Amino acid sequence: MENEIYYKVEKIKKTPAGRTFCIKSNMGTVFEMLVSNEQYERFDIEEGEIIDDEHFLKIREEMLFDNARRAAFSILSCGENNKKSLSTKLQARGFSYELSKNVAIYMEHRGYIDEKKQIKLLCQNYLKKKYGKLKIINELVSHGYQREDVQEFVKKNLDKVDFADNCAYIIENKFMPLKTQDDVKKMMGTLLRYGYNIGEIKDGIKIATDRAKQSENGENNE
Repeated sequence: MENEIYYKVEKIKKTPAGRTFCIKSNMGTVFEMLVSNEQYERFDIEEGEIIDDEHFLKIREEMLFDNARRAAFSILSCGENNKKSLSTKLQARGFSYELSKNVAIYMEHRGYIDEKKQIKLLCQNYLKKKYGKLKIINELVSHGYQREDVQEFVKKNLDKVDFADNCAYIIENKFMPLKTQDDVKKMMGTLLRYGYNIGEIKDGIKIATDRAKQSENGENNE
């Protein structure tokens, strides 16, 4: 057919990394592709062979995926990543958004990325910092975790955390005694930024105040 596109494998050159294909289309466009030895054996094409457009695109797509997959292994070997951070780093290496996203999903499905474990460890760290529930959720989402996954984890695993008591700890260590209205405003602003809701803050103030009274009474009794 007049408009049919096909390709000729002009040259296959052996390199330390694998093979370099020089492929020329009947439209005159020349493509150079570096493939691994494993890819070369899988593609099963020889110098001088004519391949159609579908075959060429399949080879190119598989080659790009394998190259992105190897890049992903290299990135993960340097440190832990979630899907979003891995995808971003792959894009920085020149891979497309769609390919980077698919490779990140592939790495998760193969067990090289465990986002549930990552979320659990980050949550433990945030609880040590006395973050409220809302700040924990927002911090995790800002790191690239899906909001639905984060909210599900928080609902299942943080329901027994006494956030009012954590709030009281911050009040006791940062703001007590509250001498002026400005002190109260400053405290409220900080606690809201820490992710506590109004109910938790009210309960936290009561807990901190009650403990302060108990401590004062104990000293007076002595």
